[in-house]
Amino acid sequence: MTESTFDYVIVGGGLSGCALASRLRRSLPDSSILLLEAGPDPGPEHDVVTLLGGFALQGSTLDWQFRTAATPSTAGRTHTLTAGKTLGGGSVLNYGGWSRGDKPDYETWAARLGGDGRWSYAGLLPYFKRSESYYDTEADPEYHGFGGPMKVTPVKAGRKYPLRDPLERAWAELGIEKNVDPFTGRLAGLSDYYENWEDGKRRPSHVAYSLDGVTVKTSCPVSQIVFDEGGQEPKAKGVVLENGHTVTANKEVILSAGTLQSPRLLLRSGVGEPSVLSEHRIPLIRSLPSVGQQYFDHFALFQWFKLKDPSRGLALGHPSLSDPVFVAGMPVDWAANEGLPRDILEKALDEDGVVDPEREALLRLGRVFVETLVLYHPLAPGFPNDGSTVCTSVMLTLPSSRGRVSLPRDVDGKNPHIEPNYFTTALDRACLVYGVRRLLRLLLGTEAMKDYVESEIPPPGQDPLTLESSDGEVENRIRNVGVAHFHAAGSCPMGSVVDGDLRVKGVRGLRVCDASVFPAPVGGHPMASLYGVAEQAADVIAGA
Repeated sequence: MTESTFDYVIVGGGLSGCALASRLRRSLPDSSILLLEAGPDPGPEHDVVTLLGGFALQGSTLDWQFRTAATPSTAGRTHTLTAGKTLGGGSVLNYGGWSRGDKPDYETWAARLGGDGRWSYAGLLPYFKRSESYYDTEADPEYHGFGGPMKVTPVKAGRKYPLRDPLERAWAELGIEKNVDPFTGRLAGLSDYYENWEDGKRRPSHVAYSLDGVTVKTSCPVSQIVFDEGGQEPKAKGVVLENGHTVTANKEVILSAGTLQSPRLLLRSGVGEPSVLSEHRIPLIRSLPSVGQQYFDHFALFQWFKLKDPSRGLALGHPSLSDPVFVAGMPVDWAANEGLPRDILEKALDEDGVVDPEREALLRLGRVFVETLVLYHPLAPGFPNDGSTVCTSVMLTLPSSRGRVSLPRDVDGKNPHIEPNYFTTALDRACLVYGVRRLLRLLLGTEAMKDYVESEIPPPGQDPLTLESSDGEVENRIRNVGVAHFHAAGSCPMGSVVDGDLRVKGVRGLRVCDASVFPAPVGGHPMASLYGVAEQAADVIAGA
């Protein structure tokens, strides 16, 4: 690296880091910006744009493959967490689903910041719109953007799968109403599945957001942040790279290393719980006990179902669906977002001891707790690719279980110590059990689907779940095989670790901008929310 001093040093060239760097460059054209990414540029040797190419990247050299501690709440299992280790980060490895949370989800964010309206739904809406190029130019401009880098399109605009209409009728049998526009602050209902693909190609952040004028260094991991401790508060003055080189930041260091790495870097640099730092013999720079303490993820159960007559061409792998259009995005038509019956919800909140105002917020009519997808491909090894199998996902949208991210025993190790604590609250258990039972009714108990689905294909050594399965059997299945959706967030939340300007509390010249700053979960998939956060962060930093 020939130049060692920049105005802004962004640590992490993932989804948020690339978007932030691009927008800062546009707002501050005279400022020098360095974007440091630990992983490589995906380059031409990796297929990062097609559907099947994207699936193949999980577990590759572009994936951190973080290992968690053994997790008692999930039958003592150790989980492997996919996270992008490449320029573009998670936007290279994810499946491109595009959705916003419910309006009340973001109101919770604002409340955690004492009513800071910038992080409410209304405050974030201009930034959601700025990131988007919505496919329908006649849509309501109050809710949709048309000039952003991310092309947002429903699956129905480019392809229609054979099970689309039967599934729509089946959901109607279960009383789910259509939601024709899930981007208006209300997720509940059955809506088309939206994605940020364009012309059959995925749009990673480093492709969608121009990095012209930004100095980008890949395969350049950061060891720690360095501080000037003169004055009343320490000031971040740069970073030390793993190769020992020091880079100076004239103005700010911005952590965009992701939910599982940003807290590790803060702790390694002396910012966090004093007892943890003392245990690892790291000099204390700033006591901030909340670092790494509120990690959460969208925990889920994936299942597979056998179709009754695969020769009908209902799922990918059948010759009738060999047209490339059917793999020009995710093989799915609908996203179903549901709440929980009030009696089940109140019982779970009582068991967890949840009180107002959080209780009142969760009991609001229309809150969404479960998202269900039916995908027309197994999306996993071990299944025949012959059109005989569909895959389903039942996902918690508002998980209340909280985990912890801390330092590994080797403080310079790249895999943080992760205690996910998935599925530990009564609310999470009630939501997922309810969601799975609804899915079983959808596929096995409706008139619309009775001629299409034969049965669940259980994991080896387990009995299939049926309409007669008990809640206990469903819960045990979730404990035994449930996994995260790799939507990690919350480990450096606004309100406790960073303020409303994303500045690390008690430290000058240091901010965090990635999903770790989410102070509470949001419904749907987090990519659209994260781009909105990065867009607003760029304005906040440029205006400082």
